Amino acid sequence: MTFDDIKESALLAFSTVRANKLRSALTILGVGIGVVTLTFMVSIIQGLNKAFADQIEALGSNTIFVSKFDPSFGRTRPTSEELHRKDLDVDDVEAIRRESPSLESIAPIRRKIAVSVRHLDRQSDSPILFGVTPSYEFTLSQYVGRGRFITDADLSERANVCVLAQDVVRALFPYEDPLDKEIKIGGTPYRIVGVMETLGNFFGQSRDNSIFIPLSSFDKFWRDIEPPEVIFFVIVRPRSRAYVKPAIDEITDILRRRRQVPPRAPNNFGISSQDSLLDFYNQLTGATWLVLTAISFVALMIGGIGVMNIMLVSVTERTREIGIRKAVGATRADILWQFLIEAVVLTGIGGISGLFVGEVASLLMNKYSPLPAFVPVWAIFVGIGISASVGIVFGLWPAWKAARLDPIEALRYE
Repeated sequence: MTFDDIKESALLAFSTVRANKLRSALTILGVGIGVVTLTFMVSIIQGLNKAFADQIEALGSNTIFVSKFDPSFGRTRPTSEELHRKDLDVDDVEAIRRESPSLESIAPIRRKIAVSVRHLDRQSDSPILFGVTPSYEFTLSQYVGRGRFITDADLSERANVCVLAQDVVRALFPYEDPLDKEIKIGGTPYRIVGVMETLGNFFGQSRDNSIFIPLSSFDKFWRDIEPPEVIFFVIVRPRSRAYVKPAIDEITDILRRRRQVPPRAPNNFGISSQDSLLDFYNQLTGATWLVLTAISFVALMIGGIGVMNIMLVSVTERTREIGIRKAVGATRADILWQFLIEAVVLTGIGGISGLFVGEVASLLMNKYSPLPAFVPVWAIFVGIGISASVGIVFGLWPAWKAARLDPIEALRYE
């Protein structure tokens, strides 16, 4: 079939669509709803994936997380076996720093879930308290906006100094500069030496509701509190993203030797990176992706059945036209292509309309809803391709039926 034949069939299909506006509109609507459903589902899933990747990236482009607890996502409490494991300590940190050539920096951190902090008549009981070292800033790419961060001198002197994040500043010092002011953390006075830059949120939880003090000062008061209220973990920054896997292997080998883990026994510590978090997230969303895709294809199938029904009606109504075309020399292939292209035109218009509506819906969701939505370029081409495929699959039988009509019987049809 030549290009001119295809062009002629397409123009004939458009004229048929114009001649039967209501019937064509209903057919287009059925396919359009299916494509809208597919586009909307893809936009939501891709938006969630992009939001998750951005949140993970905000923690640092290539950092590695090490603790005595196994990596978890969505798990609220560690298991009994994890709680009874030997804690990591500063000696482990020094061994990793000394023996791992792939790392750029390492930051030991002790964290208390919530602490009571007061300044004059203002109090907050929700800030997370971190005991850190000077390497924290560079390792996690989180820097002081004003003042200074914890120094080596603060560590060696076990100084009662602190650095506040933005939420704590707003809660305790809404109208004044907090630098060099004194606050009480758990009843103990600390001098404010710095204020962190704004860090933003991580999955709806503010990262700006934090207080940072020297690790040695933290250990004076809170070291002996049992986990999970207080936990010790280590953040490692490799030399580059290419060194993430070698650094994980090196740290694993160092800790297995230091913790005397038998050769075939599992690790009694946890180690993870952003990539492993993304892999775990993709596993969680894989089943959701399949279910939503199945729902979308059911909607497309319903639209396709509508196309087949309308095309069968069209073949019946145009039986005499088919007989005339065959009488003047049209072949079976010509008739087949005529009706097949007509079905593809119908579903193509429905697909483009559905993509437009889906794109508008995703934009409105981004603007007026906290749920992210993002339509990738490939989804547009997939939507057009699927709508055309629906026309081919569900238009093939009506087109084949039209092509096999006997021209003499067709001419007699009233």
